Amino acid sequence: MVPFSLYVHWPYCTFLCRFCAFSKARVPAKGVEHERITSALLKELRTSLAPHKDKVLQSIYFGGGTPSLAQPRNIAQIIEAANSLVPLASDAEITLESNPTSAEVGKMRDFKQAGVTRYSIGIQTLDDRTLARMGRLHTGAEGLAAVDRARALFPGKVSFDMIFGFEGQTLDQWQKELETVLKHADNHISVYQLTVEPGTPLFRDRNAQRVVLPSGDLSAQMYESAVEMCTAKGFRHYEVANYAVPGSESMHNMGYWQGRQWVGIGPSAHSRFIDPSSNQRISSVRLPDIQRWAQHCEKFGHGTAKSTVISDEDAKQEAVVFGLRMLDGITDRRFAGVSGGQSLKDYLHMDRVQQYVDDGYLLWNSADAKLAPTERGLEVIDSILIDIVP
Repeated sequence: MVPFSLYVHWPYCTFLCRFCAFSKARVPAKGVEHERITSALLKELRTSLAPHKDKVLQSIYFGGGTPSLAQPRNIAQIIEAANSLVPLASDAEITLESNPTSAEVGKMRDFKQAGVTRYSIGIQTLDDRTLARMGRLHTGAEGLAAVDRARALFPGKVSFDMIFGFEGQTLDQWQKELETVLKHADNHISVYQLTVEPGTPLFRDRNAQRVVLPSGDLSAQMYESAVEMCTAKGFRHYEVANYAVPGSESMHNMGYWQGRQWVGIGPSAHSRFIDPSSNQRISSVRLPDIQRWAQHCEKFGHGTAKSTVISDEDAKQEAVVFGLRMLDGITDRRFAGVSGGQSLKDYLHMDRVQQYVDDGYLLWNSADAKLAPTERGLEVIDSILIDIVP
């Protein structure tokens, strides 16, 4: 059976981080209409999964927003409904994102009983002043405590996020934070460089010169420190921003990078799948406004804003771009799934590929027809991709 994934977007947050560009909304003063939102999600789920009953769900990912603000019983309803439409694999990974506030941490056991198998916690930083400046409502100590509690409930299935590149952060501070969090780490860590996204408060602050972020050279040193320190603790740097004990990679995110099909439900959720009726690759996105999305789900069974056919050229480009975000890279066999039989050598600018191989940024295994970045290449993979992809 064809492997498939489901993404569920829970749009509400109790606070809006100054750097976050994801689709989200503050919890209304009157509270969240849990039953209405869940009902809309279930309607969209049934409409979206009905054509894919011949597949198997390898993963479900509850993202946001802050999905740990949802009611555990509603999470259970969504998992059960999904399984009734597209069967869950015996080893299916079901992840829920959470912030380390006391209210959300207190619900962990209930989420496990609801069917969640993997817990992902947004620590971001241990520096309390930075957390406050960025609009976070927890402390560094609460972040570590949340990880410890999650590890007791989800042993071997806990991940957390860290961000480097905040204003005023030094290399020494970042290394000390990493040293501390690694003592609490389970089997997976995500480490991101702070990005300044248009439309965010941080973007406006930077443009008005109210904040000054670390230089590119310092940020590169922070990235390299993360690679060195995480790998020294037994974590494999398997994707640009992700580290795992071998065998504990995020199954859901690996699906994105390896080009598996998925359906996303909820406001602003994206989907990529092959339409069983037309055999065309489809890209779709849901309405971003929560109320409009819910109204459309109630009226039409889904809140799709736009659906387009992915061209063959776009599919090939996506396969290479996502494949080379992973240290394992991409093979001709995987590329053939979208290329109609065209090989990587025929598609890429191989003279440039060879130059990057000679310079130690890429690896080309001609026997397996496999292209992969080196650790050095992974750090600058975006620049490499611009150069080698037509």
